[in-house]
Amino acid sequence: MASLSRRDMLKSAAIGAAVVAVPVDVLAGSQSAEAAAPVNQLACDWSESELADRRRVLDAGLTEDEATAWLLVARAGAQLFALPVLHPSINPEIAVALHELQSKLLMRPTYRKYVQGFPAADQSTSYR
Repeated sequence: MASLSRRDMLKSAAIGAAVVAVPVDVLAGSQSAEAAAPVNQLACDWSESELADRRRVLDAGLTEDEATAWLLVARAGAQLFALPVLHPSINPEIAVALHELQSKLLMRPTYRKYVQGFPAADQSTSYR
């Protein structure tokens, strides 16, 4: 059995944390993701710099929910970097994991635009 690197474990932890943020009834299939409460309705006390960052990512094409997710990723990163360093390689690995999440968010406007170019017969695909 192949052993996991610290980077692989950190990526797994980031994915696990994202899954934990999804309401249980959505995961269980009793409620669709569209019917779940929008992320942008979370009660957050955003700072002025966070609101400015939110405006920038909205201008870049992110939706309201995606912009909220962007800010939550940034806050999670700040919390992680505030923890005591257990090993010298952890903070660089956290940065890589955060950048991976940011990349996934930033690709979404481009992918939406790409899918719009499909012929009408392909518009029924479920991966939009």
